Amino acid sequence: MKWLATKTLVTYDVPETYDRWLRANGVEPVFLGPNDELPESFTEFRALLLTGGGDVDPARYGQKPHPKTGDVMPNRDALEEKLIRKYLDMGRPIFGICRGIQMLNVVMGGKLIQHVPDWIKKHGKEEIHSPATGDATHPVKFALRTSIGKALRGVKEINSHHHQAADPKHIAKGLRLAAKSPAGIPEALVEGDGTGSPIVAVQWHPERMDEGLAPASQALMQLMLNLV
Repeated sequence: MKWLATKTLVTYDVPETYDRWLRANGVEPVFLGPNDELPESFTEFRALLLTGGGDVDPARYGQKPHPKTGDVMPNRDALEEKLIRKYLDMGRPIFGICRGIQMLNVVMGGKLIQHVPDWIKKHGKEEIHSPATGDATHPVKFALRTSIGKALRGVKEINSHHHQAADPKHIAKGLRLAAKSPAGIPEALVEGDGTGSPIVAVQWHPERMDEGLAPASQALMQLMLNLV
C-alpha cells in the first residue's frame, strides 16, 4: 500500500522515524519535496500524509509574522496546498502530523496560533508544548463522538513539540475539533461536513512516541489504515 508523504526538513531529508513507523504498518511511503516533480498519476497513492516541519507562512491566513515565527518555506507551503486540494478533489484520505494539522487548517480556511506560549499565558494557563529539548508530555481530552475519540478511547496523554497550533476560534469549515489539551490547544482535527475526504490530523508526534505512549500511536495508525 503506497502513501504519498511530504518531506520534512530544510534539507528535505526524510527522518527515519516516519519511514520506520509507516513501513512497520504495511505502508510504503513515497516522500515528495518542493524540488521534486509531482507524480504523473496519483492512482497508486492511497492517502496523503502531511508531516512535521517549520512554520506555515502567516501571510496565508492574513497575519504578519510573530517574532518567534521562523523556518517559513513558501515553496513547501505551495506544494502542500496543491496536494491537499488534489486529494480533496479525489475524495481520498488526508492525514496530518504537527505542521500537517496546521497546514490543513490554513488551506481549508482557518488560522493559527503563531506562538503557543504567548497564547497560553494570555489565557492564564500553564502548559508546556515545546520544551528546549525532546518532547513534552501532557494530558489530552477527546471528543468521544468523533472517529479519533472512539479509536483512542482511554488515551490520557500524548507527546508534544510545537510552538504553533490551529487557532480554536478559527477552525476551518469542513474540519471539526476532535481533541484538545487542558489549556485549550487543539490536538486533533477530523473531517466535518462536505469535505469528501476522510481527514485525521494530530498536533502530536505518533511516529516517535516512547514505549509508554506506544498504544496511542498504534491506535491512531489503525484508525488511519481503516480509512484508506
